[in-house]
Amino acid sequence: MIIIGGGIAGLSTAWQLAELGLKDVLLLEAESMLATHASARNAAIFLPLEESLSAVWLAARSRDLLDVRLGTSWLSAQGVVLLARERDALDELKFSARRLGVYHERWSADDIAQGLPLLAQGECSEALRLPLGGVMDVHMVLTNMRRWAQQAGVQVVTGARVAAVETSGSRIAGVTLEDGRRVASERVVLACGAWGGALGAQAGSRLGLRALRRHLVYLVGRGMPRWDTPVVWRVDEPIYYRPEAGGVLASPCDEVPFEPCLPPADPVALEQLADRLGRLAPTLAESSTVQRSWACLRTMSDDRELAVGADAKVKGLYWCAGLGGRGMTCGTAAGELLARSLVGLAHPLARTLTPERFG
Repeated sequence: MIIIGGGIAGLSTAWQLAELGLKDVLLLEAESMLATHASARNAAIFLPLEESLSAVWLAARSRDLLDVRLGTSWLSAQGVVLLARERDALDELKFSARRLGVYHERWSADDIAQGLPLLAQGECSEALRLPLGGVMDVHMVLTNMRRWAQQAGVQVVTGARVAAVETSGSRIAGVTLEDGRRVASERVVLACGAWGGALGAQAGSRLGLRALRRHLVYLVGRGMPRWDTPVVWRVDEPIYYRPEAGGVLASPCDEVPFEPCLPPADPVALEQLADRLGRLAPTLAESSTVQRSWACLRTMSDDRELAVGADAKVKGLYWCAGLGGRGMTCGTAAGELLARSLVGLAHPLARTLTPERFG
């Protein structure tokens, strides 16, 4: 079994496959370090509620899996506050929360002003507070996943860029590395984010993946929120920010199609952030300045749901893909789903998230 990609999706799949008894697992990471791209360049937000019911389920399961191994030390649970200008913008989220039992509190405009003073003059008057959300210790999670995987027998190789997934007829035959080496295998997992689409297409898959660039911006200034202030996330005109090392880490939630690479930052994103932040939290926008900005890629399937399981066309090809910004929240449980599928065990989301739904 070969797993391509050493971010949270690949590491979780490898660890849980090995613990289910599959010892002959080789994980290949293109870069010299694991988790170089999306798993290392995100905002590390654990978001337990969104409109996708499958993502909410996976978030809860990821929490359970990590709590069993790490206790609660992997998460700074200062909470997440989801905001909107009008109440109906939060209706789908409230439905998901009630259906799946996600603990939440409704906040009025007065609650927002009292709990988040930087938003007092902003546009949003409706909110849901999620006390069980917060900021993950990504380094802790990924370091331990690698250790668990290797202790269970997984071979992890970095600096091993896959040039092609090889097939024989309509079946997987192995991979060819960029240096010309070939590694034979009848099963290959694509867990390499934005790079998965091209590798899958070359092998004959019809699963469509889109890489979208998103920016993160580190702001500093006077009156920054305390470290234990909740993550703030506006859902009707998406923008979020959270405390970070005396400043805030913010994103305008931009989505621009982009080729797989380490994308450069675009000054246009700073203008978008300034506009949205000015309407969400005017005090914060006026008192802060940009110290640093960078971009990363979020990879989406055509229906914006995860694609986890066997490919519809290529036998022996499997996916843990389309996490689309949900990697830190859902990646641990997505790896479990794929691992169980690979060893023939049932899972409640196997039919919902199968790549076979794309034909």
